[in-house]
Amino acid sequence: MRFPAQGLAVLLLAACSAPDYTAARDWARTASIAVDHPSATAQAVARDGTEAMRDALSLTLAALARMADDGVLPYPEDPFVALATRATAADTRGGEAVASLGRTLRRATRSNWRAPQVRTAIRTMDPDVQALAAALVRMAGEQTAYAVLVRRIATDHAMMAARAGDLTDDEMGRSLRAAEDSLRRGLAALPRG
Repeated sequence: MRFPAQGLAVLLLAACSAPDYTAARDWARTASIAVDHPSATAQAVARDGTEAMRDALSLTLAALARMADDGVLPYPEDPFVALATRATAADTRGGEAVASLGRTLRRATRSNWRAPQVRTAIRTMDPDVQALAAALVRMAGEQTAYAVLVRRIATDHAMMAARAGDLTDDEMGRSLRAAEDSLRRGLAALPRG
């Protein structure tokens, strides 16, 4: 009788396992790297502000990846105060989005948001991610390869926000993996240096 009890325990443990946010985590990591590409500031008129917006979006996406990996965020204070000032000097709407994302990361840290709250984080951050992406596109130039990549990231993030309840479903995982692959190819096409 001992074997069936052990088998039942294993089945119960498997049934109670945490949802798998791997696809969301991997997409967010790749998006963070893509946003941080130096070509964003190469053609921007206001380089310092563009760099601040790029850094804020990259760090926000990295924070989402960390949350999806059930990690603890390291922002007990607003991490974007200085970035928001620099971004506002270049683009008011972009600066407002940076400031709002900083407040959200602070709240997420203090409330200990982790994998179970990644859906809430994506929904909460989406309007600011969209505004920040639009500002980066304006600053980098509408027709640049970087702008195309940032628009793709904004579209993917909006899709995740709209379907946050399905974030761990197989179909959503396939969509996020395809989106990540597209980002990798877009990143490879960006000019080096």
